[in-house]
Amino acid sequence: METMRSYAEDIDGGRSPSVSMLSEVAAARKITIVGGSVPEMASGQLFNTCCVVGPDGEIKAKHRKLHLFGIDIPGDITFRESDTFTAGQEPTVVDTDVGRIGIGICHDIRFPELAMLYRSRGAHLICYPSAFNMSTGQLLWDLMQKSRFHYITLLSSPTVLSLFSRQFFVQLVS
Repeated sequence: METMRSYAEDIDGGRSPSVSMLSEVAAARKITIVGGSVPEMASGQLFNTCCVVGPDGEIKAKHRKLHLFGIDIPGDITFRESDTFTAGQEPTVVDTDVGRIGIGICHDIRFPELAMLYRSRGAHLICYPSAFNMSTGQLLWDLMQKSRFHYITLLSSPTVLSLFSRQFFVQLVS
């Protein structure tokens, strides 16, 4: 936990090198960035946090991971995020220049209710910045993606894509 605390950043206090870099790039390129996740220290607690930065370089939304991962495979791996991180309390949907985006982080993808909630709140796209360990790996990631396709169908609907002013190239994992 102390190692993770040493990497933690103060996002709200404006002293986050990661978010500063994302803001600079977003403003310079006039793009929206869903910025992966950053260990955030706030009120003495550590959160796994994803920021959405708009084309003006400002933070449009901040999502704190809702569902903390835990695994115990004897002889292989034991890992509990709850030993280090505090769970977020609110789902995050943000209106951006590319549409309404729902944000989850990694293990949040395992909870279909979150995807259904985002769809009911009008999300056009759901982003799950993720890093899976080798014990769960690629197969799990592929299955999780495929199981969420029926909740939100942005990639298969030309009428939804026509809402955007830019063209998108998307490669689906098969």
